[in-house]
Amino acid sequence: MLGYSAGLTADFRFMHPKGISCGARIWQRRQLRGKLQAHLVRYADDFVVMCRKDVEEPLKVIRHVLERLDLNLNEAKTHTVDATKASFNFLGFTLRMSRGIRTGKPYPHVCPADKSLKKIKAKLTAMTGRELTPIPLETIVGNVNRSLRGWVSYFHYRNSSQVMEKVKTHTEQRLRKHLMKRHKVKDRGIGEGRFPSVELYRRYGLYKVPTAAGWKSAHASV
Repeated sequence: MLGYSAGLTADFRFMHPKGISCGARIWQRRQLRGKLQAHLVRYADDFVVMCRKDVEEPLKVIRHVLERLDLNLNEAKTHTVDATKASFNFLGFTLRMSRGIRTGKPYPHVCPADKSLKKIKAKLTAMTGRELTPIPLETIVGNVNRSLRGWVSYFHYRNSSQVMEKVKTHTEQRLRKHLMKRHKVKDRGIGEGRFPSVELYRRYGLYKVPTAAGWKSAHASV
């Protein structure tokens, strides 16, 4: 997603889905990616324009395209970011340019945004609440597994390992706490011994969140 982000990266957000769709088609038809050295990535009703050099000309072109469509740029949601110095969020991910520890070469660092992590953790907490102990355990675990699989299938990308590890740990802790409440185990140490992580997967069928990045390319329209 950050193929052209060695320099400045601009995040332009239109205020109307029609503007995004039509603007993206015009961008491609007129080959503005090559002419402006600006790569437009669109998904649904949102997109970013990643500029290799100047950002003023791409922004000027976008305003011109919108004017032709009788639309206005939402200035409140339009901002420019130098991805070599700061990060920006797009489609639930946080993106920035980093440098490899061993090689020192620049690379696009892409990981789930903090907001995305907080959201899935809150959802898992709600799905394993103590008030749900009357519900069959198979139902609880099944609901957790479905939510985890959906979240992982979207966010299991590039530099996601640390966030995946946090989600995995939180899931284990929540299910263990739920089991302790269900079996009236109050001591934390006893609970960890009775419901170790390996048993959460082997005995209770919990989905194991992968902690190594999986797919390698972004799922978005260009």
